[in-house]
Amino acid sequence: MASHQPIRNRIAILATLTLAGAALSIFPAKLRAQAESAAGGQQAAAPKPKTAGEAFKNIQVLKDIRQDELFPSMRYITAALGVRCDFCHVPEHFEKDDKPQKARAREMMKMMFAINNDNFHGHREITCYTCHRGSEHPVGMPAVANASAMGAMAAQMPPGRNTPNPAANSSAGPPPGGGGGERLEHDPGDAAAPSPGAASLPTVDDIIAKYTQALGGADVIQKAGTRVEKGTVDVPERNSHNTMEVFRKAPDKAFAILHTPMGDIVEGYDGVVAWENHQGHGVTEETGDSLNRVKDWASFITGLDLKRDYARVMVSGIEKIGDHDAYRVFASRKEGGMERLYFDTQSGLLLRVDARIDSPLGSLPQETSYEDYRDVSGVKIPFTIRVAKIDSTTIYKWSSVEMNVPVGEDRFAKPADAAPASGPQPGNPKAPTP
Repeated sequence: MASHQPIRNRIAILATLTLAGAALSIFPAKLRAQAESAAGGQQAAAPKPKTAGEAFKNIQVLKDIRQDELFPSMRYITAALGVRCDFCHVPEHFEKDDKPQKARAREMMKMMFAINNDNFHGHREITCYTCHRGSEHPVGMPAVANASAMGAMAAQMPPGRNTPNPAANSSAGPPPGGGGGERLEHDPGDAAAPSPGAASLPTVDDIIAKYTQALGGADVIQKAGTRVEKGTVDVPERNSHNTMEVFRKAPDKAFAILHTPMGDIVEGYDGVVAWENHQGHGVTEETGDSLNRVKDWASFITGLDLKRDYARVMVSGIEKIGDHDAYRVFASRKEGGMERLYFDTQSGLLLRVDARIDSPLGSLPQETSYEDYRDVSGVKIPFTIRVAKIDSTTIYKWSSVEMNVPVGEDRFAKPADAAPASGPQPGNPKAPTP
């Protein structure tokens, strides 16, 4: 089964890359720092990545972050305030300071950093979303309680709990899994208490063993060396429809081609280097959180090697995913960040992976659901993958999946940089990889 954990929703990046950050300007010399490989397949020491201040014009607040952290930060701000790039920036002249909103946003970021430094030992507990909740103007006055709604909520509260705050339970509530801050990022084990009967929960090894059998068994999986997936990529919110081909080689190499009206967009991972080749913008490499997403996507089977891929894994309880009961597994990365993986208690199959796309300003949730498992050469493969973000859902549907198809090794290698890698600009979509 493929690892269909998406790296990014690149079809819709321009719609989500909206408030380009109030302190940043979208004119990078390079979108991402590029690592070099030494002869003989050994990776040479990578040069120090450029900072945002070195790669972009007129950056005043976030000048010391890595340049690859720029766009995740901007996507976070757009989601937190519910605005677009031109709220702070002059279209086509993002480096200009003509709009007062840009200066105000700089002040707000400084305030947020100061609050976290002075009150939370530098931990990111307060974010833009803590106050804005998707609105340009924060709401400072509690809403008048609705009597019937309050009664219903009170009836659902466990004994001994205080009456809920209606404002805290509004549609503009806190991010999934946490309150106003982001405590989940620091210790996923504290994020959710184990379900009743936790002592009888299976171990991680038990869950992976059942998952392996559900997919077809270890012997069958080991015989699957390559896989080719072909199908469609749809983003209903954008009225976007494209086709895609994905080539995989076990254990962790992948290559994808998105066919769009604007030309093909290609992305690959050779087991070490993750890269993208976007027509007219040259070849760029992934670093930081984006690199982690590429590794997740490129894994030949999602979630099968949890102990290899994560620093810490634990079973925390049972949760409903649609109509299915699922074991909830927390998985923490060595470099920070965490995911939740949900395995069907009955079938053993992976149902969903919840991730957080991190940035220096905050994190955004992403849910990847796996549906319509079918047998392909003895291995169960999900033919539908849904990637839900806060502003859109990308749906991958494979029309054909073939196992053990010859795939040349050169497919995965980073191509020569044929053009300056200037990064995404207005009007240039990015390619999604399923």
